[in-house]
Amino acid sequence: MNHPIPKDPRHQRFADELIKGSTLVDAYLAAGFKCTRVSALQNAKRLRKRADIDAYITSLQRAAADASTLSLLEKRRFLARVVRTPLAKLDPEDPDHAHGDLVKSFALNESENSTSRRIEKLDPLKAIELDNKLDASSPENEQAAALTEAILSLGSGNALPGGKL
Repeated sequence: MNHPIPKDPRHQRFADELIKGSTLVDAYLAAGFKCTRVSALQNAKRLRKRADIDAYITSLQRAAADASTLSLLEKRRFLARVVRTPLAKLDPEDPDHAHGDLVKSFALNESENSTSRRIEKLDPLKAIELDNKLDASSPENEQAAALTEAILSLGSGNALPGGKL
């Protein structure tokens, strides 16, 4: 993503310092401006109001928010893994942790004669339900809603003309 970088490198450093969490004064001085802290506050306030600096900061904040948020595709791929990964492939002791994110719980019971492991996987049916909610616009979802409505109407006594079953 292209960010509208301010032309003056000190302005860019000032904005970068603000994004990192510095105060106006500290960001202004860290950017390389030479002045007292009192005058730095006034100058920093003025500099922060500049349109180019505001646009640069806003674009970086948006990029950071986008990077930290899972996309719809990423969410749906995870849910598909929950459904498609067989329980036999889950090994919580795997050093690569290939499918560790799909393990809901793990218990290891050791006795003198045997060792048993109990692995519980995330619920595939719940994953399907969540995936359907994410894909509310799909024709399949509309068909499922129509089918559910039809099934519910069967139990209400309105399935046949005259309301007789």
